Amino acid sequence: MPRANHRDHPIRRAVAALLTGLFTATASVGCAAANSSSLDSLLVAVYRGEAACDGCPETVAQRLRASFADAEVVFIGRDERLPLQADSLAEVDLYVQPGGGDDIDAAADALPPRSVRGLKQYVADGGRYLGLCMGAYLAGPVAFGLVDRDLDGEVGRPEFPVTDSRETVVDVAWEGHHRQTFFQEGAGLPPPEDRADVFARYGNGDIATARYDHGDGMAGLIGPHAEADQTWLDEAGFADPDGDDWNYAVPFVEALLD
Repeated sequence: MPRANHRDHPIRRAVAALLTGLFTATASVGCAAANSSSLDSLLVAVYRGEAACDGCPETVAQRLRASFADAEVVFIGRDERLPLQADSLAEVDLYVQPGGGDDIDAAADALPPRSVRGLKQYVADGGRYLGLCMGAYLAGPVAFGLVDRDLDGEVGRPEFPVTDSRETVVDVAWEGHHRQTFFQEGAGLPPPEDRADVFARYGNGDIATARYDHGDGMAGLIGPHAEADQTWLDEAGFADPDGDDWNYAVPFVEALLD
């Protein structure tokens, strides 16, 4: 999970803050080059609040604004443009959950059932969910149930080079393009029904990025952090040997919105 040593808050308090009042009633509502996407007229809501690590919402929002110049990217959360309530998502094309804490069970225990139902209904009715790291974990049965199999951490998996919680870069093949991509306690994803929905794999072959149908909508999950920018590397104290990776994730976001 992203930047747990630098940016996270206690997960139980964080997720409770995110979800208390978020989707307060169950309602039915309704990643090419980074600067040249053809998608426009989109409304993208990026969660910002205690459930996100400091700076993570701003980073992904900046990336999305640069990649989808005609899209409107706003924050959703307490005291944000979009408040934490169900009808806020009525016109949203993409809901983005950035990274958060590092205790999945505590996060699941903190999710009010009607909030879980609200987000699940938004996706089932045609919404799109983009989950990065903790956002990917929360999409599993332990919480929102947008995918029907548990998501396990990739750390310690056979032939995976990371065995602890440190921030690092790992080999990720983005549709065949091998890149050293920022990673911290990211998920290894289950196989989707259609193998064509796998967009990236870790160096050991495990799935790093994929999309999953849920009702009329879709969840797109990313285990590593292609959105990480130079500030993340500077704070972590290492370099990315092959440079910025966000451009390799943009086609995934495009496919999620297709």
